[in-house]
Amino acid sequence: MKLYYSPGACSLASHIVLREVSEDFELERIDLNTLKSESGEDFAQINPKGYVPALRLDEEQVLTEGAAILQFIADHHPQAKLAPTCGHIRRARMNEHLNYIASELHKAFGPLFSETASEESQESPQKTRCQETGTV
Repeated sequence: MKLYYSPGACSLASHIVLREVSEDFELERIDLNTLKSESGEDFAQINPKGYVPALRLDEEQVLTEGAAILQFIADHHPQAKLAPTCGHIRRARMNEHLNYIASELHKAFGPLFSETASEESQESPQKTRCQETGTV
């Protein structure tokens, strides 16, 4: 198993969970500007979306998207109790949270990592609906 990651990216959650379950895996750092791995692999061939995380399960299977990877790891390590049982409302709530984080919270922080973003947008990230209304 190999986790493709980039420092400061959302691949950190997958990295933490793999360590939490004591999974045996390799790390491969990706330069997101060039889409080259530290060993010279063309990351666009591994994940055509060009985003991390990507988790190579074997020679033919690569799983992408943080929420999917986290659920896969949790499902393959039930003893770690990282996710509620499939079919339970708590599992659906977990999916709600993972998808909200991926679709809303991450985009608010994009300007912090963009080389082309203005100083103003880097200093004042876009507010999410929850931040505006004070709800969680």
